[in-house]
Amino acid sequence: MARRDPETLRELQAEHRPAPRGRLTPPRGETEEHNAVRNYVRDLILGFNDGLVSVYAIVAGVVAAGLATREVAIAGIAATVAGAFSMGLGEYLSTKSQTEYYAAEAQREREHIRKYPQLEREEVHEMLEAKSYPPELVDRITEHIVSDEDRFVDFMMREEFGVGQESERSPFIAMGLVMVAFFVGAAAPLVPFLFGVGGTTGLAVASVLSLGGLFAAGAGRGKTSGLNAWKSGAEMAALGALAALVTYGVGTLVGVAV
Repeated sequence: MARRDPETLRELQAEHRPAPRGRLTPPRGETEEHNAVRNYVRDLILGFNDGLVSVYAIVAGVVAAGLATREVAIAGIAATVAGAFSMGLGEYLSTKSQTEYYAAEAQREREHIRKYPQLEREEVHEMLEAKSYPPELVDRITEHIVSDEDRFVDFMMREEFGVGQESERSPFIAMGLVMVAFFVGAAAPLVPFLFGVGGTTGLAVASVLSLGGLFAAGAGRGKTSGLNAWKSGAEMAALGALAALVTYGVGTLVGVAV
């Protein structure tokens, strides 16, 4: 059965699909405020955080289980490589799917504008009215927007999906930055063991480096998001410490049982 053309604005809007989201995706609309560099700040912070927390927790667990210094270093390196590739590939696929989605939706919007200009014009009019613009300006602004197709498409993508051309992200850059940040974060808890300092002394040094790194990453995230940097830093450090304590407890139980 052939699908009929939409007759109302609501039917036309229903043709758009919801956007795919990844764990590093900023909330809808937030990307409008980002420049080309800031689009990747979140990748750096979260990649660093994931690498540090996951490897720090693993190190705490295997130390508690009684593994030798060399074995702790090997386990940490293996976790670092596996985690970096896993997170990097995941971010590549996520970013690529979002990029393809927004490109497809922009093309769909362009087709709607060409095929249903009156319905799309009505939608722009409603959007401007919802922003409480003076009635005498709504018609003038609407005419200005719809008079140029590229401007029309850009406006609709910003209003409906919260993205513009300045928000575009490269899947390869996102993947590379996440992987590099993961390696950098994971290095902190591994440093003492790579230099032959093991046992509780090595774990103590790893804890100082790891919790300090987590505090710095949390403070950076807070500053980027407009939150209290000290509070965000303390929160991230506390969560990292909790993860390490849990795995330390599990490692202790495993060491006793085995």
